[in-house]
Amino acid sequence: MEFEFFRDLNGQHRARFSMGHEVMGAWLTDEVTMTEAAELLDVIAQLEAGETQEFKRAYGECSLLLTREEAEISAHALAFDSELEDGMAYYDDELYAGCGLDDLARVLEQWQDFCTNQ
Repeated sequence: MEFEFFRDLNGQHRARFSMGHEVMGAWLTDEVTMTEAAELLDVIAQLEAGETQEFKRAYGECSLLLTREEAEISAHALAFDSELEDGMAYYDDELYAGCGLDDLARVLEQWQDFCTNQ
C-alpha cells in the first residue's frame, strides 16, 4: 500500500493512496481529525492487547471495521442493491480497502505527524 500526504492549493492536508486503497485517502482527508486519529490508535492498542474483539464506526461517506487482525474501510455507496445485465459489473475497487491493523496504525501515526508538523 503506497500513499502520500500533501497540501492542496488551499493549504488543506490531503492524503492520496495507491490503486485499491483510494478510499483510505478520502477517509483520512475528510473524516480523520487529530482527535479521531488518537482515538483510533487507542482502539488499535486495545484490540492488539485483546481487550476488545471488534470496533465499528460509521462516518459521513464510509464505515470502518477493525478486528484484531485487520482494518476495513468501505464507502456507503457499496451498500446499494441493483440488478445489472449479464456480464456487467460495477467498478467498486476505489470504494473498499483493507489492510493489516499494524499498517493502519502506521498510517494514522504518519497522518498525525504530517498534520501537526506541516
